[in-house]
Amino acid sequence: MHSFYENKDVGTQGGRRLLVISYHFPPDRAVGARRWEKFSHFAAERGWGMDVFMRGDAPASDIEQARRALPAGVRVFAVAAPALGIERLENAVWRAVKRGSKPAVTGPSTAIAPGEVRPARPTSVPRSDLRWALHTPRGWMRAYWATLDFARISAWGDAVMDAVASVFDPRVHRAVVTSGPPFMSHDVGRRLSLRYGIPFIMDMRDPWSHVERLPEGIATPAWTRLAARYERKAVERAALIVANTEVARRQMAGTYPLRSRDIITVTNGGDDDELPPAIRQGRFVIGHAGTVYLDRDPRALFEAAARVIREHSLTPDDFTLEFIGELEAVGGFPIEDVARAEGIGAYVRTGPPRPHREAMRFMADSSMLVTMSGTNMAAIPAKTFECVRFPAWILALSAPESATALLLEGTGADVASPGDADAIAEIISRRYLQHRAGVFPEPVGRDVRFSRSQQAGILMDALEARVGR
Repeated sequence: MHSFYENKDVGTQGGRRLLVISYHFPPDRAVGARRWEKFSHFAAERGWGMDVFMRGDAPASDIEQARRALPAGVRVFAVAAPALGIERLENAVWRAVKRGSKPAVTGPSTAIAPGEVRPARPTSVPRSDLRWALHTPRGWMRAYWATLDFARISAWGDAVMDAVASVFDPRVHRAVVTSGPPFMSHDVGRRLSLRYGIPFIMDMRDPWSHVERLPEGIATPAWTRLAARYERKAVERAALIVANTEVARRQMAGTYPLRSRDIITVTNGGDDDELPPAIRQGRFVIGHAGTVYLDRDPRALFEAAARVIREHSLTPDDFTLEFIGELEAVGGFPIEDVARAEGIGAYVRTGPPRPHREAMRFMADSSMLVTMSGTNMAAIPAKTFECVRFPAWILALSAPESATALLLEGTGADVASPGDADAIAEIISRRYLQHRAGVFPEPVGRDVRFSRSQQAGILMDALEARVGR
């Protein structure tokens, strides 16, 4: 462990500090890193300092920027995850196999023709389809990788336990807070709470035992059984359990009815900082900033867009769909190939992830902002709370009973099921015609339910009720 960075002015915190276990934290650029970075400011306003323990391999290039973004009294420690013995053995065997293998022979092109999207191994599997499948090599490999998924973060947790021991001060450290995923961060908090006798606050950015989809490589009942076991132990020890959507809170309360009074909802919320000015342009731009992964599948969106393009005889100067971020393959193929298969390759533009300020500029230039929840009922894409701040039409591709639909209920946002190309096409066509007529939308996120400061107040009130002021 080493002290990654800190603001040495800790005198304003009055001797009260939180231990925060957040695998993702700035300068890590993962979306999950921002939740406790933002909450740290509201904690500081109430006189709380923080010692944050994060992963040890985050890029150090943005340390100074990360330091400036945090309030006084925050120290950040980078903790490296030790390599597991089984992984060292596996890597050694793999290197030996590669040395003895022949060069790969390049096969025929895998490009797909317009209108053709051939099936491939899915990138994720819904919970309802999980099977042991131990009669197949793939079934055994999934069980092995699922076990490793827990073991890796558990080993990192052992290192965090040692790191905390080197800084823990019973006079100032009043509670331990965990932010997951990775979910085994919560087990670290449970262990620290037991060791030091301090309250444990369990902040769940995503459902754990109630996970709705798993990446294909760990899609096995072994994962969900381990999740249920470790989650139950964490909930039993936690003084406060925080879900980040109301749907997730209801799920947890149903599973742990005796703890229902200690399970609260605290969404991410949006900030009040100044936005880039919206630039009105003739072209209708449908923008998506963020990761396309698991079942966040844009194929119905592309199909709907193709209909609108044909209906209104649009050119790429009139209409585009633009994606920036981590864009995984859709159905085994690059997103650009899927767009070409729908006949709209010239209308779809993609780009890599951008720094937050540039991503906000991208959203400000969009006429319509798309969020995709896939079939996930309990989670709200984090970008939603940024999208609703802009004067743009919001198209949420989410199931009607989902947490996203519940959040947007009563606003001017449009919600359509992710695979309903007919509904999506109707929405896009209607909004395009309004755009062409010179009608511009107002931001839909002006309600206090979208405010991060409002949500932080709920969190800090509940924390202090259990920890003390």
